[in-house]
Amino acid sequence: MILSLLAGASLGAFGAVANLDAYVGKHPHEKAGPTTFLANPVVNAAIAKAVPDADIRSFIADRDMTTVPIRRVDDRLLASGWDQRSGGDVNWAVLMSLDGTKTAVCYSTGVEPDVRGADWYVDGTKVFTLYTRCPSRIEDLKGLGTFPIGAIPG
Repeated sequence: MILSLLAGASLGAFGAVANLDAYVGKHPHEKAGPTTFLANPVVNAAIAKAVPDADIRSFIADRDMTTVPIRRVDDRLLASGWDQRSGGDVNWAVLMSLDGTKTAVCYSTGVEPDVRGADWYVDGTKVFTLYTRCPSRIEDLKGLGTFPIGAIPG
């Protein structure tokens, strides 16, 4: 998959800064200019840097997932999707700065309080787990502050 191809690439390989605003209002697999959000080299490298698991990256890249339009939340973008075959239990979110330099990836295979939940990854490490679905709406981000631009919540 595309997201795994650039796992070893750095953001600097694609230029210093990207402006990803063009994707706001589009689905992650919908083109803005020549490429989709998930196929954009800056986004692709940022996701690969955030989450080391190739299976999670492949799940995010899967075109069969149900997605919602990308939202802008202050200085961040929120992209999300879920597997409708699971009733939405298996879901993902990408939360990143507008230039792609700060990225967090959420992945969940379902929520069982204190057993499993939505795991958040930054810079190749799982940094925390929340026992809710990955965010898909702006109001889902209230408890996260300015993460991942700002501090890790909690």
